[in-house]
Amino acid sequence: MNARKLGRLLSVVLLSVGSWQQSGSAAATPSLSNFQIENTLRYLGLSVGKVDGIFNESTRRAFCQWRELTGQRPTRHLLSIAERNWVKAVKPLRVPANLDAGLNLNITCQSIAWVGRDSSTGSLMLKGVFAASSGKPGYTTPNGIFRIFSQVNAWQESNIYAGAMMYRPKYFNGGRAIHGSASDSLVKTYPASHGCVRILHSAVNKLWAAGVGIGTEVQVYGSWLG
Repeated sequence: MNARKLGRLLSVVLLSVGSWQQSGSAAATPSLSNFQIENTLRYLGLSVGKVDGIFNESTRRAFCQWRELTGQRPTRHLLSIAERNWVKAVKPLRVPANLDAGLNLNITCQSIAWVGRDSSTGSLMLKGVFAASSGKPGYTTPNGIFRIFSQVNAWQESNIYAGAMMYRPKYFNGGRAIHGSASDSLVKTYPASHGCVRILHSAVNKLWAAGVGIGTEVQVYGSWLG
């Protein structure tokens, strides 16, 4: 091949690469700001925390919830550009195949998906998503399928850890319960309890008001990856 033909060929290749890069970057440009992303996730009922445009650990928990409830692998990673544009579409949340009616604690996300059944069709429906804080290392909340076997509609002090107050606890595995704590600030974005599952007072109240109680299934699954 002579120098002139080689030069023309290189020009075509470079023009093609330039066009691909321009079209690719245009398609990849995120169309929602961080603030809009958080507002959209909150609109979907996810545990985004404060809507301030800052992607902190609370926001990462919401990303994990959103991924699981849109059929993706639940992780706490930041959103990719493609995912940001998917959030813009406001695709409806759905109950994944691995969840069942009851309270489903995802250790990876540090959240609970509350699932019920439609009274007319019997199909599963998402009733709520709650921030949660499970057992820390050395006191982990074990995976498995359990049922609530006891509950106390009052404040109760732990009989193991003096001064540790539980708000309206629902026991599902030995001394482990789903409960509110002395302060909502104790519902961390990471495993922090002595084996119980901490949730916000507002979430506890919703469960009691809805009659979620003895016999309700509690599924614990996933693992904390930090």
